[in-house]
Amino acid sequence: MDERETRRSGYPLTIPDALLQSEAMRAACAVRNFREIFRLVNRRTGSSHAAMAAAVGRMTSSRVSDIIRGVRGVRGQGVIERICDGFGIPGEMLDVPERPWEGGSPEGGHPAEGLAYSGSSRPDALLDIADNSSVHVLPDVLLVSVWIEGRKQVVPISRRNLVTGAIGAALQMTDVARVSVSSHASIPGSALPKLDASRIDAATAHLQEMWHTLVQADNLFGPRHALASVRQQLSILESLLEYARGAQRSELLGLAAKYAESAAWLNEDSSDMQSAAKWTSQAMEWANESGDQAMVTWTLFRKSQQATTRKNAAQTVSLAQAAQRNESVLTSPMRAAAMQQEAHGYALDADEVSCHNRLDEAHEFAASPDTKGDARTGHGDFCTASYIEIQRANCWLTLGRPDLAVPVFEAALNEVPDVYQRDRGLAQARLALAYAGVREYDSAAAQATSALSIARSSGSVRTMHETVSAVNALGEVQTSQAVSQLFEEIREGADLT
Repeated sequence: MDERETRRSGYPLTIPDALLQSEAMRAACAVRNFREIFRLVNRRTGSSHAAMAAAVGRMTSSRVSDIIRGVRGVRGQGVIERICDGFGIPGEMLDVPERPWEGGSPEGGHPAEGLAYSGSSRPDALLDIADNSSVHVLPDVLLVSVWIEGRKQVVPISRRNLVTGAIGAALQMTDVARVSVSSHASIPGSALPKLDASRIDAATAHLQEMWHTLVQADNLFGPRHALASVRQQLSILESLLEYARGAQRSELLGLAAKYAESAAWLNEDSSDMQSAAKWTSQAMEWANESGDQAMVTWTLFRKSQQATTRKNAAQTVSLAQAAQRNESVLTSPMRAAAMQQEAHGYALDADEVSCHNRLDEAHEFAASPDTKGDARTGHGDFCTASYIEIQRANCWLTLGRPDLAVPVFEAALNEVPDVYQRDRGLAQARLALAYAGVREYDSAAAQATSALSIARSSGSVRTMHETVSAVNALGEVQTSQAVSQLFEEIREGADLT
């Protein structure tokens, strides 16, 4: 018995080293060709479809057959990690964190935990959400920006390699290699050498550029990897702040506030509202210290969003109004964002007239040429005219008018840029709820299916929660073939959650 099999004592299936190291298996893993991976395991080990399904877990033999035939694919971090564990494929080969049985890092991998959506009106919620972005555990793979053949690319690297080399190279610190990162990603300030002003300037410039990369990574890969990287960068910033003085410290504080606000948003998208509130408050503190009034204003907007999540109408309105007071720092997109947020508060208070009057005003500012739809250009630039219309449809849902929400959702979704897939998924989940409200069940099932796919691929727990609400709203429908197919897909593809 080889060493890998010994370490995997208790696992029902371990593919032999000869297969693992074969050119065919390595090539398939390199591009995540799961059809070929499953075919190789099936043909070269003699394992039945049932045995392979049992080894992976939460998978049926028919599902294995579909994957081998190319009828269905594999998506989602959780199922890929289970495939590694089921067959004995090292995490590195499929670009996931090191697995517990590999015996390398004591932190190892961390199995996904089931998280039932508490908002379901039914005690037997129809979906379980695999929380692959646990707020207590950082993945071992992080995203960094590097130059490859003259072109900047976002690439995944192991956390261990990051702290032993990449950070040191980026910050031009020769002895950062001794820094170790705990599972909570805290980097003690004492671990960094005392830095002179030139090194702090170099680090600040790098972290400033890295923030834009993290925004892109969030859109491309979802909150899980981006949040891990944001935490890492925040730890470095906190350490650098110990050494910075004067104007240099003010600049670093402004950058730290920007990262903290990003952490707040990413935690919100991961449905960790407690952490979202904590990082919003930290961003506000740093912004006040640095004198960044635009960021202070923006954190008020974020706090209003969080009040909406808590269904606190009065606080939603008052915080949104507070965000509009400092007119000297307000851009057109910021005004639009704050106004539509105020409108949500009126919707929660069942004040239809005030809600839509404010949305009309927000639409005018969102349609301004200043709004580019590119987060790189400033606070609120996501707040385009189509975004406002999606919020109008959301307000119609809150006001109990799904019949009016449906056409607004349909029109606005045509204008959502492809890069904002999570926004599209969230809107489709809510459109599914609106369709269910007007008893257009086939249309509701189609939108829920699409939203479910986006939620799974993006890792957005917030989108998944909305999708679960839509799916559960269809749970009692017995007459729609589309709804039946949706639930059949959920049952057969449960391994994808």
